Amino acid sequence: MKKLLFIGLMIGASSVAGANTPLAIQYGNPAAIDKAVITTTPYYAQENLISQYSLAFGYAGSKIGSDSFFGTESFDGLFINGEYQSHPTASLWAEYKFQSSDIDYNQVAMGIKNKFLENDQLYSAVSIGLGMSWVDESETNADLGRIDLELDYFTIPVALEVGYKVAPEADLFGSFGYQWMFNRDAKICMNGACVSGKSDDLDLNGVTYQFGFRYYF
Repeated sequence: MKKLLFIGLMIGASSVAGANTPLAIQYGNPAAIDKAVITTTPYYAQENLISQYSLAFGYAGSKIGSDSFFGTESFDGLFINGEYQSHPTASLWAEYKFQSSDIDYNQVAMGIKNKFLENDQLYSAVSIGLGMSWVDESETNADLGRIDLELDYFTIPVALEVGYKVAPEADLFGSFGYQWMFNRDAKICMNGACVSGKSDDLDLNGVTYQFGFRYYF
């Protein structure tokens, strides 16, 4: 993504309680000797507990970019995701994602997911989250020497997920989503000399997609 490097150079160059109640006593007749007093203990069925925790991993891809300066860049990589099911249809999740192209792209995010359709084999869910992303690129230029570019982003990802239950404790799933990335910091270093700033012109957005395996425990 050499255009990112060019933009980074541009930005680097121009940057900046109750009442008491008396006890009532009731008197009654004793039970007759010839009558057996039978007491019963209510039986409560043990609640069928669902697995509250799960771990997922798999392939992560995305196509993100900015129409202001450059087209779409494709990224490929891996993700790992942990979930806590706080409700029969809702769960809290946290995720780490690493992807690469000409540059490296890291993301951490957390959010909430809601299953709106589910049966014995299939389910559909929507999720939304908040996170942070880091984009890094390094290059050696014959005239400028070594150039390092770091871009930091505040990220909002949303996704639609569809899964197939291969076993009571395991799912195969895929998701398709979209994310917005708002630039927080842009840092450019040339031969050890660094300048930093931020610019709305470096905001990114694009589609995301994942395929993975989830295990409940």
